[in-house]
Amino acid sequence: MGTSTATRPAGPPDAVKLLPVIEPERLRADLAAVEKHFLIHANPAAADAEPAEGEQTGWDVLVLRCPGGDLEKIGRNAGGLEDFADTSYLELTPYVREILDSMDVPIRGVRFSSLAAGAEVQEHTDSPYGLPVGWVRLHIPVETSDDAVLTINGADQRWKPSEFWYANFGLPHSLYNRGSAARVHLIIDCYVAPGLFDLFPPDVRAQIAEDEVLFFREERALPGQLRSVQGTIRMPAAFLKPHPELPTAEEWDSGEDAEAELRVQDDRLVLRLGEHETALAHIGDREFRPLCWTHEQSMVLDPAGPAPRIVFRYRRGNHVIEAVREQPALAS
Repeated sequence: MGTSTATRPAGPPDAVKLLPVIEPERLRADLAAVEKHFLIHANPAAADAEPAEGEQTGWDVLVLRCPGGDLEKIGRNAGGLEDFADTSYLELTPYVREILDSMDVPIRGVRFSSLAAGAEVQEHTDSPYGLPVGWVRLHIPVETSDDAVLTINGADQRWKPSEFWYANFGLPHSLYNRGSAARVHLIIDCYVAPGLFDLFPPDVRAQIAEDEVLFFREERALPGQLRSVQGTIRMPAAFLKPHPELPTAEEWDSGEDAEAELRVQDDRLVLRLGEHETALAHIGDREFRPLCWTHEQSMVLDPAGPAPRIVFRYRRGNHVIEAVREQPALAS
């Protein structure tokens, strides 16, 4: 008698048209209310700056949500001391607000992105990214044509105005616009929560193996026993660095350790490494993720006893890697 092996879902396609119906005229009205404020995508923090030599031109952005909601910080890496928040421009786009409120998922960044007629974006990947690391990128075309083509993993995509799309932008992708007008999309970055899959057609939803998905964990109150934690800590050099691919256990726990300062500020732990400070969100059981990020990379504090220690953890889907460091200089 032969044996049978359970078949696991193969995963969603590279691009999926989602279920929500978008009202095109209302979305265009929102765009018209803010389009004069678009900034250069490559350096949006400096609206009057001249593009540097070799800098992408014709690729512009209008940011509706970013860390702290601070327009002066647009274009800088997330992960500082402030969580994602609305910018003042979102007040001018009530239909976008309605779309976001209708989604049962935690929202990260939101922006209108415009590619001018004749412009193109070279092939690249957005990583770490995707269901296994806990956040995805959704697109709603606002103004486009069949001459504006997004290529994902070698396949051309010609999305229509007001369609709602998921795509795996962790794969190689590029974009060109050979139309006569700018191509404008509303781009929504969101964490992965069960409500995300309500946006997918049922047949696609059935292709997703949920144990290979990193679901978002909300921030919780800082435990009382950690409210006075402070001191210098040792941590693997790989922690807080991006990992486009799943690191091996050796890569996660190798190299010379980095030293950082840990303190409490505004009811959060704050990690200072060199000149960069990162707030840490408590997600339960003394485990912390960098603010503005998932728990792909996290640290678990165990300050009690004669040898306080921290477990530095990396997750991707159902893969978990850990490195442990004793922390003799950590006080609580």
